[in-house]
This record gives sequence, C-alpha cells and structure tokens, in this order.
Amino acid sequence: MTVTARVAILPPGEQQLHLESVALSEPGPWEVLIEQRAAGVCHSQLDRIDRTRSERLVLGHESCGVVVGVGREVTHVQAGDDVLVTWLPRSSTRSRQPIPSKVPLGDGGWAVTHNVFTWATHAIADEQYVVKAPAQTPSDLGSIIGCAVMTGCGAVTNRACVRAGQSVAVWGVGGVGLSTLAAAHVAGASPLIAVDVSRTKLEFARRHGADHVVDASAQDPVAAIRALTAARERSEGVDFAFDCTGRPDCVRQCISAVRRGVPGAQAGGTAVLVGASRVPFELDGMEMLSGEKRLIGTYGGGCVPERDFPTFVTWQRSGQADLASLVTDRYPLESINEAVAQLRAGAISGRAILEF
Repeated sequence: MTVTARVAILPPGEQQLHLESVALSEPGPWEVLIEQRAAGVCHSQLDRIDRTRSERLVLGHESCGVVVGVGREVTHVQAGDDVLVTWLPRSSTRSRQPIPSKVPLGDGGWAVTHNVFTWATHAIADEQYVVKAPAQTPSDLGSIIGCAVMTGCGAVTNRACVRAGQSVAVWGVGGVGLSTLAAAHVAGASPLIAVDVSRTKLEFARRHGADHVVDASAQDPVAAIRALTAARERSEGVDFAFDCTGRPDCVRQCISAVRRGVPGAQAGGTAVLVGASRVPFELDGMEMLSGEKRLIGTYGGGCVPERDFPTFVTWQRSGQADLASLVTDRYPLESINEAVAQLRAGAISGRAILEF
C-alpha cells in the first residue's frame, strides 16, 4: 500500500515552506498511517523555521484524522479509527522508545522532524504519538488537543493543581494561554486575570473565563494584578501566575505578581513556566527567597495523552469549557505560509489550523 501525500517541506536556509507530493509507503511495524482532517499551527514551530539547519524539515505536531493503515505491532488502533496526533508519547508505561518520523522525497533524500509531522494531507507516525480519539471529539478540538490544549490545561490540572477559590493570572493568551484560562475556569479559580499586549486577544480571553484583563502595553501588569488582589486576605498578588510566552521579562513579572509568603506560616505563590524559553535569563533571588515564592516548569502540561485527552473532550461535551472555540483561523494546506506569517505577526486571536 502506497499513499500519495501533499506535504509542506522546509528547505535548509529558507523560511518559506514548499508543497511536494511524496509517496508514503506501507507503515513499518510500529507505525500508523493517517489521513488527516485538520492540524494545528503552533507558535513553537516558528523556532524550528528560524533555526539554522542543514536538513530539510517537515513540521507540525498536533492533528486529528482517520487511520488508513497500521504496522503489525500496532494494537491500540486499527484502520478506520479516528485518532489524535501529538508530540508526547501517549502512555507513561511504554516499553520502547518511539522513533521520529521522516519523509522520503522524490530525489532520493529525506525530510526529517523532531518526532511527528502534521502539515500534510497524510502523516505517518510512531504509534506512541497516536491516540485513539474519544467518541464525539469535534475536529476543531481534535486538531489542537495534541499541543495547545494539553500544554495549557495540563499545566493547571497536573502541575499547579489549582483549586477552587485560588487566584490565577495568565501571561500571553494565545492558544496555550487560552487553554490555561479555560482549565483554571473549570477548576473554579477566582479571580482569573488575563495579561497580554493585544486588546483583541484580551477580549477573546473574557469569553474563556477571564474575570479581569490587563493590557501590558498600556500599564504595569504587576501593579495592576496587585491592585486587583489587594483586598484578599492572604496578601496582594495571585496564588498562581502562568507564563505562556517564554519571554524572560514576562517570567520575571509572573514571579513578582504572585503573593508573598509569611515565613514560618505560609508559603508564597507559584509562577509556572509554560511557554518555551529559548534563552537563559536572570531572576531576583532575594525576591524568591524572602517571599518564599516558587518557580516551576512544565513540559506539555505534564500530560499523559491517553489519560488526559478524554478529560478535555468531556469538558467540551459537558459544556464546562468550549475548547473547540479556541480555533479562530482556518487555512488550506496551500496557504501554510500565510498561516505562519499571520502567526508570526501576532494576528491569530486563538489558534490557527489547517483543514484538509
């Protein structure tokens, strides 16, 4: 069995993707061949596009689709199953290391990726990156659950373990930040504060549970958050501040915005690093020490896809969180470069997806 796929290829030294028709052969023993329905366009892919490299790349790491074929060792899905593709291994008890995908090209060479690729009409992936879709998973949610939703929601539920009544601020309300807001809203966080420099994104954040919004381009977000929480019993500042930008200045602001602790009586607040920070940065050690504050990191929201994805789909089905509405922009594969350009320009209010 051979499938002809249209795949977005990024040549070395270029920032424009090129569409090529490639032949994907029968899946190997541990592989799954997927006909794609929709795929997310994630901000982290900009880092790969901008990075110096010598090989051709295939990109994208979250999608939904239907299984076309499976290798002989694959048992959890079969042809005809609806599935979700993600970049985290699906199970915490895997017995083997997943193998990254690569795509054969017409000139005899290969295009490679970190682990999976989804900017294509068809994808082939190691079975560890393929999760059987829960029943009634809408395509909009399915296309972004494998990165944006799991990273933001998981940071709240798996790492911070936010409880009802605790206060939360979120820096950067793109796809991941909006997922963080949604999960904090489901947890009963109050107040829930969104911080961004885009008024459009801040207004969109109100629809996903934000009680207050702070325009960081017009005011000091730390001062604004302290003012919003000044009446709370435990001192001004939030219990949790999530940085979904990866920007060092935003991380420092998150630390300053969480409440101070009381030595010997109560720990301070927690800043959670959700966005990927690509450069080293400095922190005020005395602020961490004297305020008894914490800074924790989370990778993919600490999610186990097979365990957590059904929970997020249940939120959607029950109306607890409208995660599918995080998708605000849709593009055909032929417009992938336009989608990337709009993402780079900050023009995507929520999450952009490719539809096939």
